[in-house]
Amino acid sequence: MDELDEYEIALQYGEYIERDVYLSMLKWKEEDAREHKCLFLRGARRVGKSCLALEFAHKEYKSFIKISFDKASEEIKNLFINSLENLDSFYDQLSIAYNKKLYVGETLIILDEIQLFKPARQAIKTLLLDGRFDILETGSLASIIKRGDNQDEYLLPSEEIKIDIYPITFKEYLRAAKKDEMLSFIEKTCDNKKPFLAAYRNIYKEFREYLFVGGMPKCVSTFLKTKNLVKVEKEKRSIIELYRDDFAKQKNVNSLHLESIFNLIPSELSNHDKRFKLSHVSSNARIREYGSAFRWLKDAYIVNTCFNSTDPSVVPVLNANGDDVKAYFIDTGLLYSLSFMKIDEDELFLKSLIYDKLHINEGMYMENYVAQVLKTKGYKELFFYEKRDEKTFKTIMEIDFLYINNRKISPIEVKSSDNYSLASIKKFKTKFDSKIAPGIVVHDGDYKIEDNIVFVPIFALDWYL
Repeated sequence: MDELDEYEIALQYGEYIERDVYLSMLKWKEEDAREHKCLFLRGARRVGKSCLALEFAHKEYKSFIKISFDKASEEIKNLFINSLENLDSFYDQLSIAYNKKLYVGETLIILDEIQLFKPARQAIKTLLLDGRFDILETGSLASIIKRGDNQDEYLLPSEEIKIDIYPITFKEYLRAAKKDEMLSFIEKTCDNKKPFLAAYRNIYKEFREYLFVGGMPKCVSTFLKTKNLVKVEKEKRSIIELYRDDFAKQKNVNSLHLESIFNLIPSELSNHDKRFKLSHVSSNARIREYGSAFRWLKDAYIVNTCFNSTDPSVVPVLNANGDDVKAYFIDTGLLYSLSFMKIDEDELFLKSLIYDKLHINEGMYMENYVAQVLKTKGYKELFFYEKRDEKTFKTIMEIDFLYINNRKISPIEVKSSDNYSLASIKKFKTKFDSKIAPGIVVHDGDYKIEDNIVFVPIFALDWYL
């Protein structure tokens, strides 16, 4: 009997979590795969790419082979180097090695963690030209792109459909938790643009649990099955250690730079302006030294960067200051764990974190979550806006995020306390009135509209954007 794979195990133990991105994968199979284009599921380690690929293979194909390049033998790897000239032999050897019969047009070849073996990436063009089987890759861009004169050496933009896989959303979490009535109520309330009233408290409590648990599939399934926060925390910390192990294995990027940036993210986000200042890594640190490490962390989907756009236009990237950056974490649940790694896992302490009884800086976690939602919504780059006094260099106007809405910019401010100022968003509206849509304040209060500013409960942001 064949050994169960990740998807089958998740089903058997009640850990399967339905992902909305599956519909995009179906579209690829029905349209793009017929034009001999492969599918690349990109995302951080442990975000669920492999399980998604296996689910897709089980449901949509007659047979499949999954080649995991973190485990593949040298004999399998050598096939991608030495056997591509005779694809009949190539596929025959794969079929026998994996004990799987291959069916033309009905078999999926999964190349898992492809960034770990570049020759397989290079072989895809040959496999697609042959066209007898569909090809699906999983991995991140980290270690795939060869920076330099020919930086696109390992990219195949004309033959590849890329889908980014992000952590589980609050919508997906509620569905997995079988909170169908709550999910339906949120959707209906947001569609009608009404306040949540008496339902607000219970939804917010559910959201606070989700925010701490985070969206990494194993963490979510562990919490929903056990409700044991210590077990969830151990899962999250194991993922963080996995990332650190990945840093140590890098050859083309300084692993110490990766580690330094990674460890500093919580303290930088806890600062008032939330900028990432390299001087806090080292007084001698320079962007030319650490830039490649920043790019690697972004390409590995571990960090979401957000740049200062000095002029809010519909193309904010044209006015972005590349040295003025905020660094958010891929998953707010992991950010909580990274922030408190030196504290032992304790159920009472973890509950106090969830229900805000410790009075920590909630703003950094709320802002990190907003960045997470924007990335899930398809924003390749994130931007904020800041205006400083020309003489004193003090900040006189700052907007946390710029959101493009109907070809106009919506300024987004994130507020974590009851007493907050709207001075920046009002100044922004006055200065750029012709260019912007209504402003959005994301807060931990109910829905309302005042002075052409929409106040959105943070748990409902995914539905309002």
